Amino acid sequence: RTPMGFAYPGDAVVLLGETKEELAGSSWADVVHDHLGGMPPMPNLAAEKALGHVLIEAARRQLLTSAHDLADGGLAQALVESSLRNDLGVSLTLPEGGDPTVQLFSESPARVIVSIAAEHYAAFQALCADAGVPLVRLGEVVEQPVIEVLGHFALPLGEVRARWEAHIREVMGT
Repeated sequence: RTPMGFAYPGDAVVLLGETKEELAGSSWADVVHDHLGGMPPMPNLAAEKALGHVLIEAARRQLLTSAHDLADGGLAQALVESSLRNDLGVSLTLPEGGDPTVQLFSESPARVIVSIAAEHYAAFQALCADAGVPLVRLGEVVEQPVIEVLGHFALPLGEVRARWEAHIREVMGT
């Protein structure tokens, strides 16, 4: 079992899989444009199988300290949930050349973010290469309570948590 929350400052934060411009039917499209139509992300069963193999083998070899899917809400949502779990922040840089909105909110399938201790990074990188799973190091887990996407924004984790919990209270009517 690999937990979803970031566990140790200094761990590398790595994106697995290919991000495509797939925002139709996404949480982003719903919240920002009040629209859930269009073509949803297209599944790639071979990529899903390869990613599953990597995650199972990495768990078996205890290479990962966390793993979180990028389905509902994309990378942005996964960063929030992974940071809030153990009150650890994250500092990262988005890959060059891509649209930040797509990179943060795309719900392309067969994608996961993982955190990895430095001593396991090379073995994990080799595992991904052998399976043909794209890997991009985005940044690292930090002790500071912040979700920081360099060049774009820094959100204090306390503010993120307050909004996260306020929404739950509103939904639950408490």
